[in-house]
Amino acid sequence: MTGGTDPSRGTPLRRLGGRVRRDGGRAWRQAKRVPPALWKRATGRSPGSGRPTAAFLRRRMLVLPALALVALALCAAAYNDLHRRSEHLRDRAVPALVGLAQARTSLGLAQAQAELRLLNPEHAGLVELGETYRSHLTEAGQSLNQVAQSGALSKGQEQELRVVSGLVVAYGDKIAWADRNRSSRVLRDAGVAYAAGMLRGAQPATGAQEPTTVLDRIEVLEMQVLAEGGDLAAWSPLTLAASGAAAGVTVVFGFTVVGTSVFLRDRLRLVSVQLVAASVPILLTPVLLTVGGAQEHAAQTGVHHMIAQLKYETAVPGVGRTIEGVADDAAGRMGSAHPDGWALTAGVTVPVTGLAALACGVTLYLYARPYPPHFTRRKDSDA
Repeated sequence: MTGGTDPSRGTPLRRLGGRVRRDGGRAWRQAKRVPPALWKRATGRSPGSGRPTAAFLRRRMLVLPALALVALALCAAAYNDLHRRSEHLRDRAVPALVGLAQARTSLGLAQAQAELRLLNPEHAGLVELGETYRSHLTEAGQSLNQVAQSGALSKGQEQELRVVSGLVVAYGDKIAWADRNRSSRVLRDAGVAYAAGMLRGAQPATGAQEPTTVLDRIEVLEMQVLAEGGDLAAWSPLTLAASGAAAGVTVVFGFTVVGTSVFLRDRLRLVSVQLVAASVPILLTPVLLTVGGAQEHAAQTGVHHMIAQLKYETAVPGVGRTIEGVADDAAGRMGSAHPDGWALTAGVTVPVTGLAALACGVTLYLYARPYPPHFTRRKDSDA
């Protein structure tokens, strides 16, 4: 005979749901007890050890400066990492990318001028290369020298740049040879064609093969430096971790200062203006450095997007002015974030905040002096 279903028993899924509800309710009830417990501990009202006023103050005169100095160190580390990226992007990566773009386009304009002078049927073999070609070739060499002096390249990239500079010299020698033999059509055409092959091969370089021609090598360097610039403009793990930890420690410091102030009011019947004044720089420094860091990061992103457009510039008349305009816009965008001003602000606020942290400890020490450790004014909770 089949009996009725026991209502106390159900499917495994239903039992699991009931267990989750019970555990969730228990966790929520425990979580609701945490804020009041923390507040009682911060204000010295939690039951337990019953430490006297002197013990509470002496404990806090160590805790508050420690929290302030930890928060300050984390803020300084986060901002210094971000500011270092701004300086590297402004002083190294941008000049290197501008120089590479100038060199690439100047070489293209030089080749176009050489073909116009040496291969044009109207005056092929009748005129010299002229100053326009020489100025473009000189600009290419100077731009490569500026890239080498920018400090943005790694050791391997510097070696590659020296190879490019050597190939540019060899390219100029080959065009000069064709110019010296301009009376011979065969030698003139062969020299110009060979020089064109040195600049750009018949097949563009791909990621599967090493670049061999001058322009391919320059473009690869451009892509590498641009990718490094993108890494500079992105949020770094150090900045994110240090800033997040600094925010948490600063909140704990502020919470502890409020609790200590309440303790001083309740126990000593005083409002500590000195403690509040010393806490203000400690609470404001993370805000100031966050604002400065956010402005610099926004400028880094904007500069990276601007300078990335240089890879689309081609060897057309007036391209040099266009590249200079992009460089000026990038410099203006970075300047609008005032990185040097924020660095000066950090240089002033960091030592001031360090002194304020010490002032918090000294203030509480002076409050605790009338209460020697062996004298128990009244039993108090643990700090």
